[in-house]
Amino acid sequence: MKKSLIALAVAGAFATPAFAATSNVDVYGKLSYSLNVLDDQADANSNLQFTNNSSRIGFKGAEDLGGGLKAIWQVESSVAMDEGGGWGGGRNTFIGLSGGFGTVLGGKHDTPLKSVGRTVDMFGDGFADSRNVMGFGSDTRANNVVAYVSPNMGGFAITAAYSTDLGDTANLGDADGKDVYNLSATYSNGPLYLGLAYGDGDGHEAIGAGSHWRVAGGYTFGNAKIVGQYDSLEDDNGVNAAAQNGDYDAWMIGASYTMGAMVFKGNYMSGEYDGVGGAEPEQWTIGMDYNLSKRTTVYGLYVSGEDITLGQGAGLGDRNSSCTTCGGDIAGFSVGVAHSF
Repeated sequence: MKKSLIALAVAGAFATPAFAATSNVDVYGKLSYSLNVLDDQADANSNLQFTNNSSRIGFKGAEDLGGGLKAIWQVESSVAMDEGGGWGGGRNTFIGLSGGFGTVLGGKHDTPLKSVGRTVDMFGDGFADSRNVMGFGSDTRANNVVAYVSPNMGGFAITAAYSTDLGDTANLGDADGKDVYNLSATYSNGPLYLGLAYGDGDGHEAIGAGSHWRVAGGYTFGNAKIVGQYDSLEDDNGVNAAAQNGDYDAWMIGASYTMGAMVFKGNYMSGEYDGVGGAEPEQWTIGMDYNLSKRTTVYGLYVSGEDITLGQGAGLGDRNSSCTTCGGDIAGFSVGVAHSF
């Protein structure tokens, strides 16, 4: 799949799309559909569900302005295959300028903090997405963004983004006192990836959260890969005492091994609030991808957790919380197919 995030020169933080030096339009996307069998979910939900997993379609292009300067643009939208089949919900959509100085753009886009986490998620954009446990604070697709992405400097890059309001401000002026800023520094060279990100602002305080730190890394050796992530989200209950039960810390570790067309993988995540009686989200997942081609994959996974909602992190239309009489437990098996174009 041709990923079209902000034009950053290192994998994992606003990954660079392959823009052509023309005004031609490129069409790209991904379709993913799965069958899920659930246990201990909320009683109102069926044990058997068919789910669309973050399918999307996008259009992108660039114009060579001369002197090494390009105008770049992208329009990306969600595609709901399971219920309705239409396009809905804006994904990363922007216009900007790119040159030797880096890239400056404006629109709607993943925050730098979110992009650092996407790089190390073994089960991203699906039923067992790591954001079921680690997707709070600045881990979001922000509205009203202005961002700067530095050139690649020997594998090192920095990204800065500012949003006037993370919430929905359609047909309204940008909200007052809800701005958020994000910074990230990444290093990607050969088998090693490292990322550090920070988010804060009045927009955090408006939802009862404070500063958000994220550290992530990955290392590939031979056919194996290991990844890890740590998040720290400060509580700010002076504004909204019900929003967060104390400071939140979460960590994740994962690994994968490629054997021909098969990729075996798994991860474990755990989070904890330091407030009295706070939830302790937990999730572990094992799975296998079988690559039928470079663009088509069939996959299967088993996920089990506590105090989580499966599919919440990826924003899926079908989200399944644990039942109230099962001690917060939930588990599920999922098989599906994904095709990128």
